[in-house]
Amino acid sequence: MGTSDLAGTPFISVVIPVYNEERHIAACLDSVLAQDYPADRYEVVVADGGSDDRTREIVQEIATRHPNVRLIDNPGRLQAAGLNRAILASRGSVIARQDGHAEWAPNHLRRSVELLDATGADNVGGLQEAVGDGPSGRAIARAMSSPFGVGGARFRYSHQEEEMPTVFLGTFRRSAFERVGLFDEAYPPHEDYELNDRIRATGGRIAFSPDIRTRYHVRDGLTSLARQYYRYGRGKVRVARASPGVIRPYHLAAPALVAAIPVMTAMALSGKGRRLALAGVVVYAGACTFAGLQAGSGGPLDVQRRIPVTFAVMHVAWGAGFWTGLLEAVRGVETGGGSPPHLPATAPRA
Repeated sequence: MGTSDLAGTPFISVVIPVYNEERHIAACLDSVLAQDYPADRYEVVVADGGSDDRTREIVQEIATRHPNVRLIDNPGRLQAAGLNRAILASRGSVIARQDGHAEWAPNHLRRSVELLDATGADNVGGLQEAVGDGPSGRAIARAMSSPFGVGGARFRYSHQEEEMPTVFLGTFRRSAFERVGLFDEAYPPHEDYELNDRIRATGGRIAFSPDIRTRYHVRDGLTSLARQYYRYGRGKVRVARASPGVIRPYHLAAPALVAAIPVMTAMALSGKGRRLALAGVVVYAGACTFAGLQAGSGGPLDVQRRIPVTFAVMHVAWGAGFWTGLLEAVRGVETGGGSPPHLPATAPRA
């Protein structure tokens, strides 16, 4: 698609899947509604997955003051299902994805459209600025912004404009969905990566610019972090079963670490093996500590000292999830996929 398709001021549909987001949804919507993009040229569709907190009440109250905000139901509850229902209910030639616990800078929509127009890409995104509450949350945010913690997820730390396999959230041309279909609900939490893989497989491009920034509130606590990264690792294998090319060499580092744990435990049963196992532990702990010092630079001490352990939790949880996914593949566990919902190729209504 050529850049001329976005001439003028294209109408944008902002789609937000939510579930129990009462802590952050007001700030999220405030940031969306404070854009320097013309207010009559974008709508906001919030798809709620049956929240049992005050999320719906907050969205409805905001909608009474802002007629371009709509609340719809997402009976499927999954994030991908909510995105799909919101997109199907939308009317923009550009679809901007937002998250219920994230906030945009005021120029987000304008800069995203400019980047789509300048690059001819099908999807564009920017830097994820992770933030957290309390020492643990801030340590998690620092770890999630470090290459040592997140590997090749460059949208978390890159400072140069470049093409990427995927971006955080993303602003899409509607025509991309018409061409390849919507989000595949069989691949949580990697439905975004899988969709972008389909876009690139059809000749589309994904562009990143660090001056498009989104504040993302991380889940607080190591237990929540471990569950999140376990799901990431397991989900990566599920996507790879349909698209093997999504696995990159750096994805194998955490599974290798997890595989080494029982090997080193067995080695520790003998004197010589114990020394080798201890050396392996020291090397990994040293790497976590060194990377933690870099990631925590300038931060308070109570945050810095938590980062090495946070790295270890992320690596072990992701690796364990990856091995679970592999076991499911060996056992032939059905993952579904392959038939994402279709978006009719009709002219936008605005």
